[in-house]
Amino acid sequence: MRKVELTPDKRVIAYQDDWFGERWITPETVVMVHGNAESSQAWTCWIPHFARKYRVVRPDLPGFGASPEPLDYGWSADELAADIGRFLDALGIETCHLIGAKYGGSACMRLAIDQPARISTLCLFGSPVRGSGTGNADLIRTKGVRQWAAETMRARLGSAASEAQLRWWTDELMGRSSTRAAYAASSSRVSMELEEELPGITAAALIVSTQESGLQSIEAVERAARRIPHSRVIILPGNSYHIAAVEPDVCAQHALRFIEEVSLTRRKAVE
Repeated sequence: MRKVELTPDKRVIAYQDDWFGERWITPETVVMVHGNAESSQAWTCWIPHFARKYRVVRPDLPGFGASPEPLDYGWSADELAADIGRFLDALGIETCHLIGAKYGGSACMRLAIDQPARISTLCLFGSPVRGSGTGNADLIRTKGVRQWAAETMRARLGSAASEAQLRWWTDELMGRSSTRAAYAASSSRVSMELEEELPGITAAALIVSTQESGLQSIEAVERAARRIPHSRVIILPGNSYHIAAVEPDVCAQHALRFIEEVSLTRRKAVE
């Protein structure tokens, strides 16, 4: 993995940077932001869909994956959004298509509110706009991050997920995360409130959820979407609230079509 130092805090962010196209072409950039207790590996199955047409950058958020754990950090959506912005600065990325899943998507919304000019499109998969109780933080505090991951994985990935997928996400990804980082992120999300600020998102936004998501109701998703001036909602079948992980091919295709449709509309508007 590559690493870059953010300014002014000198935090180090590890990231994956993929472009499978011709070397003489400068593609647009897609940035993918993972959720709590995950890493850039969560997006692996998305890369074949995107990297032939776009440069795909996948950071490990502070304290997750290969990114060192900051000493003085709270993992709030505000902090994460600010660091995503600094990460883009460090890589010289002025604008990008931003894709986020779960709490990573919440941080993406925060960034799109705070720095709207640099977000070309925004795609959100199972991302909450407000807190939903202390259950996750309580489990992590009392049982540790791996046991929390194990006990919540079926609800997270839904009834369609295979046992092999449940084990990998528990043992190889989320269960290896920093307990401090996962607990702080879960605790910070409890008081998160983004809904009233969603009208500040000027980018065209795609919001994807499931029919039986345990994270938020269809009504809540549609209510939040109505606050974003240019948004589209897709409700997929299933009971997973991490649909980006369970149906990566379906979700990637929805995101890709949305980005290309928005981009085509903009090109036609300036012709």
